Amino acid sequence: MVDGRTPSGRCTAVDGPRVRPPALAQALIAAAAPSSEYEIVAGDLHEEYLRIVSLKGVAAANHWYWTQALLSIPSLLSYSRSNVSVLRGIGVAFTALATLVAMLAVLMAIDTILGSGDRIAGWMYISINYADAIIFGALLAWLVRPDGLRVTFLASLFLVFCFVVPALAGHRGSEAPLAAWIVLCGGIPAMCIGAGVSQAIQIQFR
Repeated sequence: MVDGRTPSGRCTAVDGPRVRPPALAQALIAAAAPSSEYEIVAGDLHEEYLRIVSLKGVAAANHWYWTQALLSIPSLLSYSRSNVSVLRGIGVAFTALATLVAMLAVLMAIDTILGSGDRIAGWMYISINYADAIIFGALLAWLVRPDGLRVTFLASLFLVFCFVVPALAGHRGSEAPLAAWIVLCGGIPAMCIGAGVSQAIQIQFR
């Protein structure tokens, strides 16, 4: 039997084995929510989840939880109750910039060793680039916790804009094949995947 408490304060009971919200949906909430707010957000969702289980069953509760998790991601990424000082903001910005520079330095070293993909298959070269973005996204999220995912997302956007703006302005030397632009833009979700995993692990094991 699972005991839960509704928002009104009444206890509910669910017969059968212990039920839990979908693990992947919980991981999405953990990745998107600021770590300082995670316990509150997850607790509220869990209470309502137990209430729906007791009224409509596990399937309906799982559907509701997935819906709430997906709809909550944008607001969770933009919301925080913490007041960030100017000094911390500057520190986070420099940390993000240093991480991006280090990531690009590693990619340049890989390009030098592998010949910019000339010596290996294209899919392997792309995989290496995305793996580099995932690793440095996770590193950045760890360095700037508790706001790792949102900072990593903004940093990845900034990186792409640094290449896109000169190209749009017609700057010589900024021309690149379409595949290169696809790889570059793919770095945004790759870094965010690394950051999301890092932030979820931090929340689960803190």
